[in-house]
Amino acid sequence: MNKSEDSPLSNAMVIDASPVRAKTKSYPWFDWLRFLLASIVVLGHANFQILPFLDGSLAVAVFFALSGWLIGGILLRSEKSGLPQFFFNRATRIWIPYAFAIILLYGTAIAKEGIDFFWFKYLILDLTFTHQLFTFFPEANLEMPMGGSGNQFWSISVEEQFYLLAPLIIILAPMGKSLKLWLAIALTLVLLDSNFGTIALGVCAAILQRDYNFADKLCVRLGAMTTAVICAIALSMQSSTFIFKPMLAAAVVIALAIPGRRSPIALIAGGLSYPLYLNHWIGVFAVNFLSKRWFPINETTFIVSQYVLNVLIALAMYWVIDRVIHKRRNAWFSPGMGRSIAYIAYGLVSIGILAGGSMHLFGPHAEVPKTSYQAFERKFFHMRFLHSLVGCAIMQ
Repeated sequence: MNKSEDSPLSNAMVIDASPVRAKTKSYPWFDWLRFLLASIVVLGHANFQILPFLDGSLAVAVFFALSGWLIGGILLRSEKSGLPQFFFNRATRIWIPYAFAIILLYGTAIAKEGIDFFWFKYLILDLTFTHQLFTFFPEANLEMPMGGSGNQFWSISVEEQFYLLAPLIIILAPMGKSLKLWLAIALTLVLLDSNFGTIALGVCAAILQRDYNFADKLCVRLGAMTTAVICAIALSMQSSTFIFKPMLAAAVVIALAIPGRRSPIALIAGGLSYPLYLNHWIGVFAVNFLSKRWFPINETTFIVSQYVLNVLIALAMYWVIDRVIHKRRNAWFSPGMGRSIAYIAYGLVSIGILAGGSMHLFGPHAEVPKTSYQAFERKFFHMRFLHSLVGCAIMQ
């Protein structure tokens, strides 16, 4: 992305000289927010939650709202001529660390479990950014490599689909930068319980910020904090999750959208959040392996050990991969390369939809105990598949 604040799952660590970036405010609290959200996901996958409602799904919802705010902000300031740079920045920011994560996960799966149909199935879904469209539980728990260790990749698919759909609306569609249009999109998608609804709320907030600088006002921040608290209370009571979760996510982003200078430590914390999110199965795998063979530990020690190890691994990956990419990507860019990457991205998702649909309809499925819910899920797969695509269709 062409800005000092980038994707919530892969934030900017190095400020470059791109024209759009120079116009963009820095929000130092977003760095710490990213690190906190990634930590919640990591600890949640180790079966630890501070509060019942404060789980990985809520953390990812805040990531999505943050993405709408940041990516929406970029596109609202962009023109059609800037799209090659946008797609190039998205690819270098997301694809390269993501490719390393896929190689690590699926390579380990080969050594541990071998290769079968499901290995190919989820590899194709992950490579084509269509994971969330064709992953159905509980059978996916038995199908995914390494016991679902890469299940967090579904959110990368949602993010990538947003990066491909948002420019079509904001830059190419009539009234694409209007608040009315995005409010209608957000309301529709939230009511459909689509992940794109939370992202669309973030875009709405970005439009309000563009037009009114509303997040710079103390009363707005206090209102956002109050809204977040109310939504948190509602979620703790398990009330209308599909409504209160997107509202809480957007409120948190607005409350923390405080311009300022980003400290070096915050940059590192935010920077390692993406590799931490992608690769936190490694720490769990390593600590579990060691504890079963040589160093028996209790549950608390396991949770702390795997978290610390995962943070150290993520820091090393950030330093070797992400940081280098952000320093050098401007030198790699050309408009032709940006356009080629855009064609590849749209092509990958199209292939993924065709391949994923075919594998789900005609391929084997893991055998799970037949419950009424699973029978309903299978019977109405076409409805669920349509529901998964409704968000994409509306955003076009």
